[in-house]
Amino acid sequence: MAVDLAPGMRDLRVAGPATAAWACAAVLIGVPGSAGWVVLAGAAVTCAGIVWLAVGRPRPVSGIAALVVASSAFCTVVAVAVVVGDARRSPVVLDGAGPVTVEIVLDRDLAPGDRSVVGTLERAAETGGLRVPVRLVPGADGHAPLAAGSRLVGVATLEADDTGSATSFVAFVRGVVRTEPPTGLLATTDRARQAFVSVSESLPEPGASLLRGLAIGDRSGLDPATEAAMETSALTHLTAVSGANCAVIVGLVVVLGRVVGLPRAARAVVAIALLLAFVVLVRPDPSIVRATVMAVVVLVVHLAGRPVRGVPLIALAVVGMLVVDPWYARSFAFALSVLATSGIVVLGPPLTALFARRLWTPVAAALAVPVAAQLACWPVTIPLSATFPTYAIPANLLTEPLAPIVTVVGLAACLTAPVWPWGSTVLSAVAWVPASAIGGIAHGTAALPYASVPWPAGIVGVGAAAVVSGLVAVAVFTPPTARSRLLLAACTVTAIGIVCVAVPRFVVRAGLPGDWAVAACDVGQGDAVVLRGGNGVALVDVGDAPERLSACLDLLGIGRIDLLVLTHFDRDHVGAVAAVADRVTTALVGPTGRPEDERVLEELVEAGIEVGTADDTTTGTLGPLRWRVLWPRAGARDAGNDASLVFRTEPGPGCTSCVAGLFLGDLGEAAQRRFRGALAGPEAATGVEVVKVAHHGSADQDPVLYRETAAAVGLIGVGADNTYGHPTSSALDMLEAAGTRAYRTDRQGTVVVGRDGPDALRVWTERSASPVARRIEAWPPRSPSAPQRRSTRCPGRGSVLRRWC
Repeated sequence: MAVDLAPGMRDLRVAGPATAAWACAAVLIGVPGSAGWVVLAGAAVTCAGIVWLAVGRPRPVSGIAALVVASSAFCTVVAVAVVVGDARRSPVVLDGAGPVTVEIVLDRDLAPGDRSVVGTLERAAETGGLRVPVRLVPGADGHAPLAAGSRLVGVATLEADDTGSATSFVAFVRGVVRTEPPTGLLATTDRARQAFVSVSESLPEPGASLLRGLAIGDRSGLDPATEAAMETSALTHLTAVSGANCAVIVGLVVVLGRVVGLPRAARAVVAIALLLAFVVLVRPDPSIVRATVMAVVVLVVHLAGRPVRGVPLIALAVVGMLVVDPWYARSFAFALSVLATSGIVVLGPPLTALFARRLWTPVAAALAVPVAAQLACWPVTIPLSATFPTYAIPANLLTEPLAPIVTVVGLAACLTAPVWPWGSTVLSAVAWVPASAIGGIAHGTAALPYASVPWPAGIVGVGAAAVVSGLVAVAVFTPPTARSRLLLAACTVTAIGIVCVAVPRFVVRAGLPGDWAVAACDVGQGDAVVLRGGNGVALVDVGDAPERLSACLDLLGIGRIDLLVLTHFDRDHVGAVAAVADRVTTALVGPTGRPEDERVLEELVEAGIEVGTADDTTTGTLGPLRWRVLWPRAGARDAGNDASLVFRTEPGPGCTSCVAGLFLGDLGEAAQRRFRGALAGPEAATGVEVVKVAHHGSADQDPVLYRETAAAVGLIGVGADNTYGHPTSSALDMLEAAGTRAYRTDRQGTVVVGRDGPDALRVWTERSASPVARRIEAWPPRSPSAPQRRSTRCPGRGSVLRRWC
């Protein structure tokens, strides 16, 4: 007996061809050379299927053939888009030519703390008329804020980006660039955004930054602690403008249009125009583009007088966006946006019906939305953060009624800011109240016990999360008896996943060597290196991930930090300073050059930390470990990467566990050459056993310095799947040629180095196939007669010595 599926369930069949097209695009952008063959094969299958259907086969077979035809047709169209897009993205110029004059138009705003921004390369050297997507990395001297649409003209080094990346090249800016402001609609929206910032920046944080994030997607002002709290409580989606914002725009236009008597066609045209202008205002991230495409399709379908059905609409939007830009297929933002919307459309109604058996219907509907979205999105969030968000659903439930108020009132404040600042100030103050409440919920949730439970990483973690979400999703549509069994199975898989991570972590902590001397913390794309001399502890940089830094310090058993060294003020080196401010007594910093640098100093001083500026005359000890600053030279006024503090450690008399190290901050090749040339006598870069590789293993290195250093171990602080290509193959080859074994935190987690006898090191890694630490011969051997440098002991301090006391 044939079973007739409900209309909502029948709609799910449309998801199959869209999913096939999505998978096809994700694969082909990694191997674009194969797209042509897929076009031919897809066209052949599509034609054969059409002929098959024309013959009039039995219904079940026809249904299968229709799905095959639709899938192959979608894949063919997407493959054509890959062929066309790859030809546009890969002109026969650019790479390997060294520094060239470039002209780049920014696709996004570039805030002072941003490490990179996406843009369009329109000219390189003598080649013009280009439309090549690139990722622009600002120079070491920092940059002023720039709006989307700004044009940059200057010298840059172009390096090919990873295959399958959304950008073809990474452009590393060299020296000063000439900028031109945006024009037209982009200029108008930028004035509105800047005016909104001006009227809201006087409001207390974090409510002010959250207000701008929810209203216009401006997340640049969020402090690291709030960002971490939003991530822990699974609320980061609130500051990513998406479908809810589009629904507000369309709803307002429809309501106001009916009030003034506009016909249906006029309301649709006005709504579409305002939606497009809104996208320009908030900047076209994948989530808002997907939502806008769906809204436009809804308006067109509604105009035609046909019913709107959710799943086919989502499938159409997905395929349409992949045809326009196949590189969306590998975008996490795009995936999360599609999955969250799909979860709400498919699982929302049945979940509401289930919850309504015990709850008031409006409460049941409100609860169903975050549950459905979390179920759909959780597996995709595992590569970004391998955790189980314990309180995600209640946190989202509490913020659900607040977010629309912030969005609507905040958007009104933004639009009125350029023409009526006083009115905008009042509106901003009104929207600040619920925005502050959202911030309070995020911080309160993150502070709860076990707010974020560890979960397996990688493919295993994604697969386990998918199994759990799938079991719960299926349980929603099954009878009570089967539902109980499926939910029990989901709980079992969840428990196994948590235990599989928690137990090994206990084992890892137990296997950590007790006499370690240097530890490179895994803080993602950033640096944080812990040094130990006797009972003294120093931390060189803090990275930009407060939770990961705290986890590393907990792993190492670090409670007090005697000396904090901030080599320079890039966010990936100072962003998590608030996470350790209450543990630090003394801080050494490099030269400042920007207002945000001074704000970091103010934060340290406000925390009661004694702060001093260091140069090559600064020396001291950390218990029996001697340290000194080798760079920058006294009196230097430069700031940024090339003015990074270079820190050297040497074992003192009787220190059998100390390690000689050289920590290079983010020095570039030119600065490394100047540093090498300035060294003399006891400051020569010899006798080093551990080197912290500069700038996360970028290509901007001086091979001679590493060859002269000849360290046994090279530590590279780098984030998994970072967009800069760090560490580069040239940097890894350079280390190998120098006889230095590279250890990278993206693959090996936290790396701990200790001594294994007078002339050998022992290296322990957090993620290793064997719990046994590796023994490495240190070359050249430590010399017992190494020259010793004298320093002054500060009154009352036995472990940290400072020249400014």
